[in-house]
Amino acid sequence: MEIEEVYARFRDIKHGIRAKKPSTSIHFGEHKSGFKGAGYDIVGIDQWRPGQPLKDVSWTLSLRTYPEKLYRIERMEPKELRTLIVCDLSYSTLFEVSRESNKALLMLDLIGNLGLTRANVRDPVGLLGYSDRVELYMRPKLGTSQVFYMAHQIFEKLKLERQFPEKRPAHLRVAIDFMLARLKMRHSVILLTDLVDMVNDPDAVDYKRLRTVASKHDMIVLILDDPEEFNVKSRLGYIRISDMETGKQTVISARKAGAIRRRIEETRETLQYRLKHHAGIDSAVLTPKNHLEELPKFLISRTAR
Repeated sequence: MEIEEVYARFRDIKHGIRAKKPSTSIHFGEHKSGFKGAGYDIVGIDQWRPGQPLKDVSWTLSLRTYPEKLYRIERMEPKELRTLIVCDLSYSTLFEVSRESNKALLMLDLIGNLGLTRANVRDPVGLLGYSDRVELYMRPKLGTSQVFYMAHQIFEKLKLERQFPEKRPAHLRVAIDFMLARLKMRHSVILLTDLVDMVNDPDAVDYKRLRTVASKHDMIVLILDDPEEFNVKSRLGYIRISDMETGKQTVISARKAGAIRRRIEETRETLQYRLKHHAGIDSAVLTPKNHLEELPKFLISRTAR
């Protein structure tokens, strides 16, 4: 697949997340980004007192009473909601079984769906890519061109990985530490990952630090899944499987592939439960075939609570 094909898919979804039926309402919940202006709301007005910042003084309101009295705007709250899409760029995520359906392509589709939806309501969108290090970081900016540039960066990383594979594992703590250090204002954080690192070692997850991130930001986890990875055409004979995070290879009976898949699903369900109850983070499993239906359901279910 070429970058032009990725852009063509984006143009197909440039109006946001697709649904089977049209909405009967234009209101989707409380979202202030649609308003234009100076970028703040006036909460209240009070008399200015010595020692308070002069930048809060409303000179328009103070014209009649100057210099005896000055009035200030109490608090300014930003209307925009910064969105940071955090992408797992480890080898297991970039690996493809089929060129038409794989987790890397699913990631690009989700960046297009979520990024363009937020850009259309005038929310700044940014990107953080990680493996066992921070691969790339783009600060949230306004405009749909930012989303296309983000996709281009991911596509170039994908192409480079296929030409010169480094087979880097994923360490979620790298992304968590980066966000705790760099994100000072509240963000909407969307984590795109296949959770392979957490499935391999569930006890290594630092739920305390995850809970800290979730308390400061609105965070969700979208789990990338490709059922084709365990699709074995014949149940006869033996096959060699490789852990894409550790590189460890094992020879198994072909008929056991389904059992391994079920164990991974069970571990993933346990991780989802822990994310919800130990860190307060909602999650959903998406595949290349069902994400157009499941993603809107998941987002609507969150706003309904």
